[in-house]
Amino acid sequence: MAVKKLQGMSLEEFLAWEAQQDVRYELVDCQAVMMAGGSQAHSLIAANIVSALRGMLRGSPCRPGGSDLRIPIPTTGNSRYPDATIDCGEYRPDALDASEPAIVFEVLSRTTGWYDQTRKLRDYDSIPSVRQYVCVSQDEVRVSCWLRDERGNLVQQDDTTDPAGEILLSGFVSSLQVSSIYEGTGLV
Repeated sequence: MAVKKLQGMSLEEFLAWEAQQDVRYELVDCQAVMMAGGSQAHSLIAANIVSALRGMLRGSPCRPGGSDLRIPIPTTGNSRYPDATIDCGEYRPDALDASEPAIVFEVLSRTTGWYDQTRKLRDYDSIPSVRQYVCVSQDEVRVSCWLRDERGNLVQQDDTTDPAGEILLSGFVSSLQVSSIYEGTGLV
């Protein structure tokens, strides 16, 4: 992640500034951070997730979103662009933000894995509507999930490493097949 030399920005200032930029940034600890591009594996896994979610959510009030859908983090003032999101709030065609993110997905790389499972986890944990956070490795079959517990905290569950396994989606009757997440990657 390349840090732009803009420090001390509020979320409101960042959103106004970001609207004028040609490339995408996240707001992290009051600093605009340029988003790096992903690998082919990263892109394919994210596309597989959004594609699988589209069919699963058809007919429900929820929608899948890709990496263009922003999630502002009011408690930290950060702004995130997860790789995929299930958004269950009001559909607003011109909105750049998820209305009510219910499940957030991040595809991990060697350089971002720790960050996604610590700093981003903290941010998503602070949003009460997020019922589940899902991190997907791009280097091996490994899906890590955090579920919201009765005290309101996202709590890590056992990793799923079985290609024939499934990821139960909190609040939904459907599950996401691990094989569909990794389809075409050569890992299953």
